[in-house]
Parts: sequence; C-alpha cells; structure tokens
Amino acid sequence: MEVTFNNSGAINRAHYAIVQKIENAASPSLADDAIVQEIDAIRRRFAKDGFSPDSRACRDWLLILLYCSTAMTFELPRPDYLAFALPAAIGLAGGGAKLLDRRVGYEFCAAVMPPEHELHLMLVNTFRKDLESRDETHICLALDMLVQVSSPDVVPAIQTRLEDLLSHKSYARCQPLCSTGSGRLMHAALVRFQVKRRAMATFKLLSQHNSDLLQRTTRKIFKRLRDDVVSSSAFSLAVELVKAGLISGIEVGHAAVDVIQKDRSNSQGRRIQSPAVAAIRCVGQLVTIDPNSREVKSLAEVLIQKCVTSSRSSKIVLECFRALSVVPEPVLIDVLSPSSDLQHPVSGIRYMLASKDPNLHYTFLACLLAMDVKLWAGVDETIPAQLQESEVGRIMSFLDGSDITIRKMTIQLLHRVEPAILEAWFTRFIDSVPSPTSTTLATCEVYASRALEVSTVLDAESGEAFANRLKAILQAVQVPHKDAAGTGKGSPERGRVHGEGSGAGVNAVLESVVEPVLDRLRECQYSSVVFRQGSPLSTLITVVASDEFRKTFVEKSLQDLRDSLTGVKAPVPSATVICAAVACEYSQVVTLSPNTIAEGLANCLAASPVGVQEALLIALTRVVAMFDDESSPAAVVTRVEELVKQSRKHMRHRCDQFLRLVKDKATLKTVVQGAKSQTLPDILLAIEEHFRKLPKQVTSPSSASSRAVSPRGAAGPSALRYDAYEAPGTLRRKSQDRHQARPRRPSQTPSARSSTTYSEEFQRSPIPGAEDPLAQTITPAGLVALAEGDESLRNLAAATGSPRQGPSMVSEVLAPKVDLITLESPFHAEPPTTFAEALRPDTQPEGSNGLTEESFLQSFDAAWNSIKSTTRGWSESPPATVAGGLQDAGLGFIMAFPSLEADIKAKNQGFHDNEILGMLLTSDGQVSAAIRLRPGEDDSSLWILKCDNVDLKSTVRKVLQGDV
Repeated sequence: MEVTFNNSGAINRAHYAIVQKIENAASPSLADDAIVQEIDAIRRRFAKDGFSPDSRACRDWLLILLYCSTAMTFELPRPDYLAFALPAAIGLAGGGAKLLDRRVGYEFCAAVMPPEHELHLMLVNTFRKDLESRDETHICLALDMLVQVSSPDVVPAIQTRLEDLLSHKSYARCQPLCSTGSGRLMHAALVRFQVKRRAMATFKLLSQHNSDLLQRTTRKIFKRLRDDVVSSSAFSLAVELVKAGLISGIEVGHAAVDVIQKDRSNSQGRRIQSPAVAAIRCVGQLVTIDPNSREVKSLAEVLIQKCVTSSRSSKIVLECFRALSVVPEPVLIDVLSPSSDLQHPVSGIRYMLASKDPNLHYTFLACLLAMDVKLWAGVDETIPAQLQESEVGRIMSFLDGSDITIRKMTIQLLHRVEPAILEAWFTRFIDSVPSPTSTTLATCEVYASRALEVSTVLDAESGEAFANRLKAILQAVQVPHKDAAGTGKGSPERGRVHGEGSGAGVNAVLESVVEPVLDRLRECQYSSVVFRQGSPLSTLITVVASDEFRKTFVEKSLQDLRDSLTGVKAPVPSATVICAAVACEYSQVVTLSPNTIAEGLANCLAASPVGVQEALLIALTRVVAMFDDESSPAAVVTRVEELVKQSRKHMRHRCDQFLRLVKDKATLKTVVQGAKSQTLPDILLAIEEHFRKLPKQVTSPSSASSRAVSPRGAAGPSALRYDAYEAPGTLRRKSQDRHQARPRRPSQTPSARSSTTYSEEFQRSPIPGAEDPLAQTITPAGLVALAEGDESLRNLAAATGSPRQGPSMVSEVLAPKVDLITLESPFHAEPPTTFAEALRPDTQPEGSNGLTEESFLQSFDAAWNSIKSTTRGWSESPPATVAGGLQDAGLGFIMAFPSLEADIKAKNQGFHDNEILGMLLTSDGQVSAAIRLRPGEDDSSLWILKCDNVDLKSTVRKVLQGDV
C-alpha cells in the first residue's frame, strides 16, 4: 500500500496500520492471521479493568472491528468472535456524544448481534428512548436502525409511540437552516416529513413480526395518501393494508387515480419522488392483488391516457408501462383495439428512438419489454404493428452500440419478436470476425463478448447448444496455442506480459467470455432489465442455469476438450480455462468418470500457455481427489512429470505441489474437502495453506552438492540464485551487503568478466576432494558472496590481516548457514551496486552532473510523482539480475539500493526491503524514466516502470521481457 496516512482516509493510525498489514500480506491466510491478532488486541483493551473510552475512541475501535469482519477471506474463528464489543456498542448507541457516534453503535449491533441475543432487550430500551426524544435527528436515527435491527421484542415497546409519529409535528426548538421565518418553517416541515415517511416504512417492516400492528394505521392512512410529500411511503403502506384486508382496494385505487390525474408533469424533471410515480406503482400492485376486479379496465385506461399526456416524462411513462404489464391480456386487447378511442401508448414514446440520449433509448426498450409483443409488434391481427421499418432498423443498430445494457435489452426484445432474427445476425457476425492473428486483444474481447451476449439468449434452455455456440465463438476469435507460437509480438512467452499489438489475443484468456460463462453456470442473474408478462412489478427476468443445463454444458465441454486433442485443432486457451473451471466445480454432477476428465485435462498441459497450465493443475488436483482407491493417476502423473522438464521455476513449484499431494490420497482429499468452495481460487488457497503449515525443508550442503550442474553450452537463461539464513534484526543490512559488487567497467563485458573471474578462482583455489570444479554446487564466487555478509568472517579477516583464503575454509565456516543454492548458469550479470559506488563520477552516464545519494533520491522522488504513464510486469529473475540486465543493455540506467544511513523515506515514497531503484537521465540532466524492482516469491521480481516517452518505454519493456 503506497498511500500516506494523510491521503488514506483511515480514521486513525491503528486503522491505517491494520490496513497496511492486510494489503501487504503475502497470502490471504496471513492477512486473516493479522486480522485475528488485531481483534484479539482490541478485545484485551476492552477487557481491562476500568477501561472506559470516550465516545470517539469507542467509535473508532468499533469501526476497526467492522472493517476486520468484512476484510476476512475466510470465516472468523467463532460466530460470536466480536460479541465482546456489543455492550460498548449499545452504550455508544444510547449515550454517544455525537449523532455519528450513536449511528456507529447502532450499525455495529445490526452487523454483529444475533436476533435472539441476550442484549437485545437493552437495545430495545435504547430504541424507545430515542423515539421519545425531542430531537428529531435522534428519532430519525432510531427509525432508520429499526429497519435493520427489527425483532418481535421491539413491537410492544414502541407501537404506541410509532403511531403518534404518523402525525408528528416539529417542536419549536428546532434550529432553522437560515435566519428568515420562512426558512424556519421550511426546515421544520422537512424534518417532520422525514419522520412521517420513516414511521410508515417502519410500520410496514414490523408488520412482518406482528400483523396486528397494521391496524393502528388505518385511521390515518387516507390522510397521508393526500399528502404529496409522504404519499410514496403512504401508497406502499396502503398496499400492505389492502393485502391484509384492513382497507378496500377500490378506495385506494380511487385515491391513486386522483393523484395521477392531478399531476401535470410532462418533462424530464429532476423530481424523483413524484406523487404520480408512487400512485402509478400502487395501481399496478392493486391489479396484481385482484386482476379480476371490475375496476381493472378503468385503471388501464387511466394509465394509457397518462402515457400519452406525460410522454415527455420518462419516469412516469416507464412506470405506466410497468403497471400495464400486469393487466390481463384480454383487457389490454379490448382497450387497445382499433375501435377504441384511446391512442396507443407506443405512439407517445416513438420520439425516443430518434434521440441521441442513451437514457431515452433505455426507457424506450424497457417500455416495449414491459408489454407483450402481441400488443405492438403486429404478430396478432387484432392490433397492427406500431413501428415502421426504419424504426425497426434503428432498434437493430443498438446491437452494435457501446452500451452493454442497451445491447442486452435489444437482444431480449428481438428474441421475443422472432428468434430467427438473432440467428441470422449471429451467423453474419461470426463470418465478419477478422483473423485472430491480425487483431488486438481488445478487439478479440469485443467480438467474443458481443457474440456471447446473443448466444446467452438464443441457447437459454439447452446447455449442449450453448457449449457448441461457445466453441464456435472462441474458435473464431482465437487460435490454438501451438498454432500461434511465434506469431509476432503477441505470442506470450513464459515470464512475459501479454503484448498489445496485432495477434496479442490469440493466446490470451478472454475474461469477457470466461467470467460470464462461469457466472451463468453458478446461477447468477442475467443483467438485462426486462419484465415478464403477468409477473409482479419490478421483477427481473433471470436466465438461471438449471441442473440439466449445467450438466449437459459441462459434459459437452469436457467431451469436446478430449476430442479436440485427437483431431485437427487443439483447444484454444479460453476454452481450456473454462473446461478446467467447470471440471473443478461440477465434476460430481456429470456422467463422465473422474479418470476420463483427468485424462482430458492432463493431455492439454503440453499444448497450453503457462497461465492455463496452472489452472489445469489446480483442476487436476480436484479431479484426482475424486478417484476411488483402486484407480491410479499414473497417466496424469506422467504428463505432469513431463511438464516439469520443460517448465520454469513457478510451474515447477506447482507441479511439485501436485505430485506431492497425489502420493498421499488421504491428504489430497483432506485438502480439497477443506477448501471454502470447489472453485479454482479456493482450491488454490487450500493448497497454499496446506503447504504453508508444513515445516520447511532445509537442504544441507552435502545434499545440494550432489546435484549435477549443466555445462555452459546447455545452461539456461536463468541466473545464479541463492539465499542464506539471516540473523535476526539484520535482514535489510545483509541483503544490501550480499548485492554489493565492484562497479562496472565499460571496457569489460559481463560475460568476459565473469568468465575470467571464475577461471582464475578455480585455478588458484580448487575445491578439495572434487575432480571437476564445475561439479560443485557452491562455486567460489558464490561462497565469497555468502561470506561477505558474515560478521564473524569479516572480523576474522580484520584481526589476522591474512590474504584471502581459499574456498575450502569459507565452505567450512559457512556450512551451517548455507541454504538451497541453485546454479543454472555460472555466467550472469552482476547485481547493481550501492549508492556510493553507483554514483561515482567515473561511473555515471553523461548528463548526471555528479549525482549524490541525496540528490538521487530527490530526483527519483520528483520523477516518480511527475511521470504519469505507469507500466507493470513480472520477471522470473531476482531484482539484482533484472537490474544488471538493464545496465548491460547500454541505455544508461543508474541502478542502486536505497541505503539505511541516508533517510530513504522520501517525501511521498516508502521503499520496500531489498528494493532496487533506477532512473534514466537525458543529456540535460532530466529524468526520462524511473523504475522500481521489488523482490517476489521464488526469486521473481515485480518491476514498475514510469516513462512518458512511448518509444523509450517500449525499448525498456523489451529489455525487461528479454526480447533484446
């Protein structure tokens, strides 16, 4: 988290500190541990004898506890883990010094207190006292909180007072907003109306606990219906009274019609709480309660007339169409027939099509979706079509619009009129998709998401048809990974970020496709706003994946995945990720055996990009856990072992986790069953949590030295990576010492320098007992680097004054401290120097003008805050190697560690441990680029580049990605 306290929005330093701990945690489980520790620390404060914080302090602690409860990735240790703060919260709600303090106390109780908690009676008493207060703000606060923390116990204590609040009058001591008499009256009326509105909403909610409570409102409800300011709440409460049979629906309908006819609004005004809108909504609810009433036809005629007379008020027109959607179809056909004197309501909204305002387009489509197509599309001979051909073409053009909501509403509308229209459009759209190798990733995302929106509606009932159409979409916008290898700048190589040019989308995972497909299978709501004929008002149509839909989709997808590997085309990356996700979540609902599913997933490993391989391994972990005791995953293990040989460190780590789990089926099943859910992210979290709890394996020097070292010709592109155990309290200092090296000389290349150094070391000091120096895992250069951070060795050298000893003596001293050392190539770039060496005048590039450490930090800080364009990426090499590569590229970067002696806390920057800074100076001394290299897990690094020059940024990115 790189936000200062003043800019963070934190309530205090303690809040800022816990947010930093959570944001900087290495894993979700570690973040949860920090949260639990913070809760326990607050618990101890509250448990101290005589602890009685003031209102503000108590409010701050409660807010931190609420933040902790919402920031947890997993569940709290116990459901009542925060119950220790309930007494303080109730005390704050009843005796807080400020209204904000009281609200926090109420909110904490609403979030934490169970319905049957023993302290609920104390909260009821607090409600009663606030409702009887002479301060209107306390009354409104109590009414607001009653809606959130209602219970049957509160009804007897407040029902009499709640009835009085329906006729609440402002007291004389109310403070006006301005000094004029009219201002005093206006403020008093505003507060009174807020109290009345909240009181009616509270009556409606508490009636769920005690239906007899509604009887108290029958004497005052009709008076409130004629009150323009509170009529919206009054009509809503009146509908509940009609449902309970306490008042007549006809009387309420007449009151609503009077409000509708008196309304004269016919513009796009800003008055949201219009009495007419509430009255129209009430009419629709009354029709739903009794659709066979003799008053329904007259109510429908009133709504149609209102559509025409107030056609310029989109909110009123939309509410009228929604209310008409629940009127029985025979009644509407009779009212809208050509023989009727009424004008068709669609004629009043046709002007919206010609407008360029997307809000009017939304209103037009929502109105048509609320009405049956028989009443306006001309599919029934009784009522002719209400739209001309040009207007239908205008609707079709919405399919190519940029607004996703309008597109989905248009698709739903055309599907209702004639599904063949969408089928023809889908065929033409797929044929018009350009070649995947010549389009950008953004273009692939657009084409795929547009086609998927249509497919979601066309194949809403058939999972197999949806799978077939999804396959056609993905094959149109992507090509298999093995066919796309080497297709220009967009081909993703291991450890590199995706390109942004032509062909960048051929191997990328299209999130605009994967997420909607998985959300649909998880029974998420389809996001188009449409209304079903005969359904209650404001009920959204949901496209829900039934069990049969899900089963057929998963079986078809996994079968296609297995068949594609034996056919001409391999699966595309997005399809493979979808198959991995559905195999992980729904393997138990399909008829395919776990062996068959695992075989199909394992066969995709070699033909998939690195990111997809990781998803496949997680899915394989879930599927193999379903194997019975007699089944053996030997074929899967073979595929994973083959993947290890051609993978880099991160994927080797994932493969190692999988192979270790597969060897112990009991542990494997325990890990999978302990996951929060059977989704890919939660399975991964469970795996990481399992291995985090295991004791770390320490590799001794003898076992490490038995590893074979590849010769120079076969060495990989990685660098020498090693870590040593650190003494407590000296991690930062020793980390800097380990990376210190002699300054670079332009006259000597890194490869020549490394070759000469290592050759001389081996000739002068061969390792005893070794026939071949290169057979040793720990080379002399590595031993010297390890020894550099050892205090005892430095003291020994200073005391004796003896010349440099051979590696044999260093090996003996360092043997207890040596950790796992991996040597993939003895020829690598040296790490960057310290400030003192990197900023020497003879090593600085032209234009630096003798930078000092202080001036370097000031220049870096200023450049980092002024340069706007930011680019991020990951490298599989440690920061020291990446920095060395930047220096070897000849761009002129100055790379160095921030030292502890200087105050490295720049004005607006906080540097991480072992972070490397760099900046590129122009000939006139200006900073043209700044970079930060931060260490990651598994000897990787995160680079953050700031550069406004497009060409320079592209060049630096190529160096960071290894393209040059």
